[in-house]
Amino acid sequence: MFTGNANYIRHSYKVTNELKSYTVFELVEVAGNTNFLTDLIRIEKFNGKSNATNIKDYLRLRTATSWDKSQKVTGLRPTENDRIFYGDWLKVNEPNAPKKTLLIFLFSKDRKNLFIDVYRGFYPLHKGILQNIIKTY
Repeated sequence: MFTGNANYIRHSYKVTNELKSYTVFELVEVAGNTNFLTDLIRIEKFNGKSNATNIKDYLRLRTATSWDKSQKVTGLRPTENDRIFYGDWLKVNEPNAPKKTLLIFLFSKDRKNLFIDVYRGFYPLHKGILQNIIKTY
């Protein structure tokens, strides 16, 4: 998929488990069979254990046998649209990994489906570019 000057890979998820403090999603489809995330993800309430600001929820990938040991990726930063969020993914310990990747989160109206667009290796340096990308949604 293509937005402006940046390509992204869309990951489609559906809810499998929903509790007060988190929601688990299972991968349904990924564009081009290029999965940059994991088959299971969890959107959980932000517990304030980092310096992040202006976020209520956090993305966690299922990278271990338990959710507590699995990788936290990014907070979901709000936009003007209450169904659209964005975040960044720093993969500092992986060889040849891009330094920062833009993630755009789009929830369905009933919040039972989630689309995550992964702009691998791309993160806008200027806030205006980020806002223009978000406006395309």
